Amino acid sequence: MTTKTQTLISRIDSKESFRDIAYLCEDFDTFIDEVAEWGVDHAGGVDFDDPEVNRPMMDAYFASFGCTPDNPHPAGRYA
Repeated sequence: MTTKTQTLISRIDSKESFRDIAYLCEDFDTFIDEVAEWGVDHAGGVDFDDPEVNRPMMDAYFASFGCTPDNPHPAGRYA
């Protein structure tokens, strides 16, 4: 069975516009803020604020692109 966290990651990976934003985000909260500007508050049928979403796993996913709160994107929230 796929978890809600895995569903979110899969959807972000499969949608080019989400993936492009993900590369610039230091963590899941930054991604949520960015896509909220498009009126988006869920992906793959999973609400971003669903309590079953593993936030540390989501943060690790975003960190895998190279930007973190300790090593922010130059235009990121932590810069």
